[in-house]
Amino acid sequence: MIAVRLALAGLLAGSLAGAAPAAAADLCLQFSGASCDLSGDLGFFRFPATKLPKTAKKAVALHGRACGTGTVTGTAVRNPVGTLIQLGATFVCDATPGVISADIDPASTALGSVHTGDASYGAFDLSSSCDVTIVDCDGEPGQP
Repeated sequence: MIAVRLALAGLLAGSLAGAAPAAAADLCLQFSGASCDLSGDLGFFRFPATKLPKTAKKAVALHGRACGTGTVTGTAVRNPVGTLIQLGATFVCDATPGVISADIDPASTALGSVHTGDASYGAFDLSSSCDVTIVDCDGEPGQP
């Protein structure tokens, strides 16, 4: 009887553990391009455990690191038809502020996918057009 209870408890614990939600993956973006104010380390943004909005008109807060050691905060929202995620954030790198925006269209965060965006470093005017690539977070600058 005890063996049956232990087996049942083990089976139940295993099924409950399998039902736990998966942790969100980090989202890493690389801003670059011929007319982009950002590139290399300065264009790298990491949003740890980011869960982008999955439903239309849903917004989520973003918090993370810019250029490896700076800070970035912003918001991502999914458009009314659910096909586009618009992201906007402010950041500080080397005591200089900046701003980024990106249109993740289609609403996919597949590694290597390239999207459009704008950026400004040292001002808040989104004056430069950028390519925004979803990249592997292992390449984050300034991290071991």
